[in-house]
Amino acid sequence: MTNLKISAKMHIMIIVSAVIIALGIAVGCICHFLADGYFNFGGEYSSYQSVTVSYVVLDYGNEDKLRDVCEEQFDKAGVKYYNYSSADDGYELTFKFLESANADKIKAAVEAINAILTDESADMTGLSSAAYHTVKTELGGGNVVVYGSIALAASVVFQFIYFVIRYKLTMALSALLADVHNFAIFISLLSLCRIPVSSTIVVFGVITVLMTMIGCCFLFDRARKNGKDEQFAKLTNFEQVDTCVKESFVSICVASVCVAAAAVVLFVLLSISALSVVNIAIPILLGLVSAVSCLYGTAFFTPAVYSRFKRIGETFKAERKKSKKS
Repeated sequence: MTNLKISAKMHIMIIVSAVIIALGIAVGCICHFLADGYFNFGGEYSSYQSVTVSYVVLDYGNEDKLRDVCEEQFDKAGVKYYNYSSADDGYELTFKFLESANADKIKAAVEAINAILTDESADMTGLSSAAYHTVKTELGGGNVVVYGSIALAASVVFQFIYFVIRYKLTMALSALLADVHNFAIFISLLSLCRIPVSSTIVVFGVITVLMTMIGCCFLFDRARKNGKDEQFAKLTNFEQVDTCVKESFVSICVASVCVAAAAVVLFVLLSISALSVVNIAIPILLGLVSAVSCLYGTAFFTPAVYSRFKRIGETFKAERKKSKKS
């Protein structure tokens, strides 16, 4: 960080951000019209195939035994399910398969399971059965999006007012731009890289903005403290900003990584009960993208832009003083 003059790289940062956002929008729009959607929906938003097995106690009083029978037929058919669940009141098992799984093989396994469940020679009642289903999910979670958007907007407004009072208007404007920029980078990377997303995208979107706020606090706290130093005041705008970035870089990194890691751990623990690798992988990937977006936006893009805002603000003050004297 000593030799890297971040404040003088504003044009490069703007070009990089613009390219990422433009590519994300382009890929998202293409996939929206030609594929499954703007984002690569996964988790509870992904379409899937399923096999539902309803049974009676007279046939199988032990759920585990019936599950072993089903798994054996799935293995013989050459298909793997990614999620397993049983009804709260028992007597029904559900196996979920990816939408891309071979439907004919799944149907063949269902026929084999039904043959076992209706085998009179094995004293089956004929009341148990297995059924194949396809589920086409639609983007839902309206309440999640609405409440998440409200929380996001309220946080940004509160931060802007707080920064105006605690710091300066130029810092508040820089932090506001950082919030919008980092969120846009986060969304664009998800679209561009086709990372699977679920309803947790709203949560990690809010976390991205919160981490940006924390990072901006570290950066501008250092700028405010250094402003009281006479030697610091003699430096140019670019040198002042570079000094503040150097002194707050580690704090920004630690804050972003720790918050993202904590959110990932929480969601992974909540997803373990679902026994789904996909549900566990989604928060990990979202947390990684969120941390990267915040690190780039807060430690590199924001200082470069703030140096220009700072110079504009000081130029405006100088011209205002001249007009008053004249």
